[in-house]
Amino acid sequence: MKRLASTKVVTELTQRIEQEVWKGGEKLPSLNALALEFAVSVATLREALRILENQGYILIEHGRGIFVRSQNYWRKESPLELDPIPMGDLVSLLEFREILEPEMARLAAERGTPGQIKGIKEAAAQMVEDLAGGVDYFRSDIAFHDHIAQASSNEVMSKVMKGISDMLSESRSQTKRIQGSPEKAAHFHMLIALAIEQRNGKLAKEMMYLHLQDVREDVLRLKESDQSSDRGI
Repeated sequence: MKRLASTKVVTELTQRIEQEVWKGGEKLPSLNALALEFAVSVATLREALRILENQGYILIEHGRGIFVRSQNYWRKESPLELDPIPMGDLVSLLEFREILEPEMARLAAERGTPGQIKGIKEAAAQMVEDLAGGVDYFRSDIAFHDHIAQASSNEVMSKVMKGISDMLSESRSQTKRIQGSPEKAAHFHMLIALAIEQRNGKLAKEMMYLHLQDVREDVLRLKESDQSSDRGI
């Protein structure tokens, strides 16, 4: 099965850093330059860079650029060995998320530090702003769920979320094709963030579950639409 573009970019960038094509402390080329070089979208490149940042290979400093970190920061634990999944199986991914993420939202409301909760709310607000401005919202969308994973203070849950990052990226790239889906997601994000801010774990869990159910319904509609197109309907 063909690998996701972000996975290929991660592999290539990792090799260059480990082979010291770029040395520790060195600044990487701009997002646009790297996207052009790898022939991928900026959104795909950002997802790859987020994975590299989680693994300690790079440091992203907003307003300054992307910098290679020294080897003592590198974390080479392998993510879960999960292959990219076709459209039909994205439903399975959403079913899995419906089990995991509502509980993470509850834990975030109960355990999150003030700083972590602030990060959740800021990511939710940023997605709303990104959509209103017509700019790429993937980063703020991903950041929202990442902040919740961190605030849950459960290392196993956080590691599982990192392990399925490629599939989550694929899911987002599919659902954005549905008119209104990103806007609905942003609305749910704000409701979840407010529930977490109020330390209402029960409501945060319920809102996250409803959000993921809504996404799953969009995926099912998209799957049905694709099948109709294949049949020439």
